[in-house]
Amino acid sequence: MLDCMTNAPNLAVAAPPKLIKSLRTGFDSIANHVAVIIIPIFLDLLLWLGPHVQMKKLLLDVVETITTSPSWNSAQTGALFGENLEVVQQTALRLNLMTSLRAYPVGVPSLMAGLLPIQIPGGSPLFLDATNIWLIIGLVLLLYLVGLGTGSLYFALIAQVSAGGEIKLRQVLKDWPRAMLQVLSLTAALLIVLIVISVPTSCIISVIAWGGISLGQLAIFMFLGTLLWLGFPLIFTPHGIFAKHDNVLVALQNSVRLTRMTLPSTSLFFLAILVISEGLDILWRVPAENSWLMLVGVAGHAFVTSGLLAATFVYYRDADRWVQGMLAKAVRQPVNKIPSV
Repeated sequence: MLDCMTNAPNLAVAAPPKLIKSLRTGFDSIANHVAVIIIPIFLDLLLWLGPHVQMKKLLLDVVETITTSPSWNSAQTGALFGENLEVVQQTALRLNLMTSLRAYPVGVPSLMAGLLPIQIPGGSPLFLDATNIWLIIGLVLLLYLVGLGTGSLYFALIAQVSAGGEIKLRQVLKDWPRAMLQVLSLTAALLIVLIVISVPTSCIISVIAWGGISLGQLAIFMFLGTLLWLGFPLIFTPHGIFAKHDNVLVALQNSVRLTRMTLPSTSLFFLAILVISEGLDILWRVPAENSWLMLVGVAGHAFVTSGLLAATFVYYRDADRWVQGMLAKAVRQPVNKIPSV
């Protein structure tokens, strides 16, 4: 019996991922390779100080058409749109099509994409107002593709520095086309699924909304919650593409398996990231948008978001090792039973 126990394979597995360790290692990686934050800083400076491409006239014309139509005076329509009319008008004044460079699901984090500034130190930026709908669609698609490409480069650099090694730009550029192709495939797949889910759901929400604004808001809230529940298991898909160089299907499968086996700790980890990111964003937005002090917010946001992204790659690496070890242990255990004496 002792001989059987001695020859049994070692079933020890890697330690499960740790929240604090992942955060610390992620920020240490960025501190040691601080050059990677140049990409989000450049994007924020472009969205802040660069030309602002708007569709103000087109949006305000749509608002005017809605408010002057006979149906606007009905109680239901007035209650539904009246409270949001000022928000739509402010959005028309601030919307910048250049924010399409902040692409999803793989993109460069940006403070200005959420702030939508219309003032800069010393005056106002250059405003360009687009009125042709086809020009707007084409420009948004082009900027979005550029954003995906830049985001792929940024993610590849973060994946490299989070592994603890030095930046190898030539290796990143060599792998860039493959990663970009996988990111495009992932984006297209998510878009198709979102359309398939949203089209019938929007019809249902519209019917529910006729029963009252509160019911409509509840239906929207439930729909967003369902999307979050369905999308959360896919959150590590980009990590598989950039850290392990998997194709999109393998990365999706590994992401679902990893989040399923580490759901409590992974949920807590991303909740901590959300709290840190949103909490510090309040601090970064304190300076006025026409003050040069906003540069401090831009730099701080770039460093923190890069550190948090690097922490997710560290967490993914540790979680993947632990999951692989647990699966290997589960396969070996039934075979290596100690014979009874």
